[in-house]
Amino acid sequence: MTSAKRDKTPDTNRLFNEADRYEEMGDFRNAFKCLLTAAQLGDSWGQVNLGNFYAAGTGVGRDLEKAAYWYKKAYKNGNNDGALNLAIDRKNQGNLRSAVLWLKKAIAMNSGPACIELAKIYDARKGGQKAAANLLRRALRMSRDNISDDARDQAESLLRTMTKM
Repeated sequence: MTSAKRDKTPDTNRLFNEADRYEEMGDFRNAFKCLLTAAQLGDSWGQVNLGNFYAAGTGVGRDLEKAAYWYKKAYKNGNNDGALNLAIDRKNQGNLRSAVLWLKKAIAMNSGPACIELAKIYDARKGGQKAAANLLRRALRMSRDNISDDARDQAESLLRTMTKM
């Protein structure tokens, strides 16, 4: 690629910074446009964030099918948050079978939050407490790259609650 062409190619970091700036100003439509460009360039975080915008109807009409499209693209590009967010949307729609499938895909990519979400589903099922506790223990063994401190605290709290029963 020549330097002239490279200079015209949008930088995804610049697009994210612009999207953040637009969001802070309440200009969600332009934030959406920046994320759309990043997503179309193949950036998996742009794809996840674009899916979030579609799922919430931020800067664009709410469209769960388009959200799912972008979440799946992010997942295929190696971003476990694409699978996690799709699973959460499916769970919220009452489609637990699909939610479990997508949570398992996120877990296969070492998503601590997906372990927690699937543990909640299993815990609500008759006889699912052992599987739920195992998922929470798995999340707690993950590195900080795969689970936030807040998610770790949530897993510990849920596990304490389960083991008291």
